Amino acid sequence: MKKQIHKILKKLGYKILNISKKEKDIQDLVRSFAVKIDKNDLVFNSAGYLFEIKKYFPELTLESHKEGVLAHFKDLRLYIESSEEFFIVKEVFVEKDYNLVSNESFVVFDIGMNIGISSLFFALNKNVEQIYSFEPVVTTYNQAVYNLELNPAYSNKIKAFNFGLGGFSRVEKVLYNSQAKGNCGIRLESSLVIDKANAKEIEINIKNITEVLPDLMDKHPRQKKVLKIDCEGAEYEIVQKLSDTNVLADIDILLIEWHDKGAKILEDLLVANDFRVISRHLTSITGMIYAFK
Repeated sequence: MKKQIHKILKKLGYKILNISKKEKDIQDLVRSFAVKIDKNDLVFNSAGYLFEIKKYFPELTLESHKEGVLAHFKDLRLYIESSEEFFIVKEVFVEKDYNLVSNESFVVFDIGMNIGISSLFFALNKNVEQIYSFEPVVTTYNQAVYNLELNPAYSNKIKAFNFGLGGFSRVEKVLYNSQAKGNCGIRLESSLVIDKANAKEIEINIKNITEVLPDLMDKHPRQKKVLKIDCEGAEYEIVQKLSDTNVLADIDILLIEWHDKGAKILEDLLVANDFRVISRHLTSITGMIYAFK
């Protein structure tokens, strides 16, 4: 138990010298949520992320629900099953990885919807008129659809598809772990979170992005087009395909999380297609690219 608490405290930046006080802070935080059934110690194991979310959204409440908890904040309800999903909530709603600010109207293509967190974040933006969301893993897609159903005031903007997008159509084998849904993709063992020892192999459907995107974009001739891409390794083939087919010329903004192969491949493609690029390295194998015209 102490080792778990020490790990959480280190994530929060506390020194071990203060551990007794910080242990009490964690206990107080977990107790304050009063979750009756904390399956898999989800609340306790997510305490580091919950500290940050609670600071930004003091109205945050949690309640037992199905195999996880129902989180209430900012007029939203989200069904959460893992600590990773609370990490994504922190990334999207606290750190604002996709905080698009403009007076123009937008259509967003959420490539890598996961459980719907980013799609709902975009839906809160009054200038985002429509979101098209793509998630190939059936169980993850079903959780996303459930989260959309929990938020009808915003999900009326969102149309979800149970397939992924890539450079060409195929059925792909990937590794899946229900506690690390956000790491499921063509990276396979390259992911530091998922390996064959803690995951199962599943098949997902991927469709050629150029056979899907242009028809959807044609429905919105007056809106700016935004691609949010977080698809665990497929970002390289997607951007390459869009460049090769000149579809990239019709896209205004890209928000990309890259993995493993570095940023330069994507940076060069985007600059060659007249985008201005802001590129951040988060770790040695991941980073964010923001590209705009």
